[in-house]
Amino acid sequence: MSITDELRFNIEGAEQLYGCECKHLLAIADRIDAEHEKAMSRAGQLLADAEKDRDYNYANWQECKQKVLQHNITMDELSTEIERLEDELAHRIELPKDADNVPWNPGDGDEDGNVVIELRLTSDGWFVITDGEWPYRPESKRHYHAQTVEDVLREFANEVYADADNEIRDRDFLCAKYAKRLTLAEESSSLGTFEED
Repeated sequence: MSITDELRFNIEGAEQLYGCECKHLLAIADRIDAEHEKAMSRAGQLLADAEKDRDYNYANWQECKQKVLQHNITMDELSTEIERLEDELAHRIELPKDADNVPWNPGDGDEDGNVVIELRLTSDGWFVITDGEWPYRPESKRHYHAQTVEDVLREFANEVYADADNEIRDRDFLCAKYAKRLTLAEESSSLGTFEED
């Protein structure tokens, strides 16, 4: 329920309870919704424009870089170009970020192994759309990171600690399970990544 929906609900309750008419308050809620919709539409347009102009701006940057490298640009030209680019960047929308404050981009992998196929800005905020599950808020998940030796050993220690009162054979099973994961990593010659059982 949006804030304006909550406001309308309370206004209607007040009208029924006290028998007064609060049309002016409902009109304010309508104006708030209209302004919000206009702002969200503008934000969507700015994002679309930013994506459309990305290649164009990159080409301009490359051209400017070449002029600097070849010493074919004056300081005034360089200052003018920097001001123009700063003005364009000031109107960009910042990409949504994950739980670690890392920006999401299409093509990124999330912690559940899904690939991000779209970032969608709605009136309720940003959503990450993946190839494998329902849309979710960007800050609710992290980017995919391959497990390290430390991660596997930390899991092992947590399981041993959690099973401290169990029989010795359970600990032997855990040792065999994690030794297998570490052995697989050595065989793949990439000690930084592990396959899950």
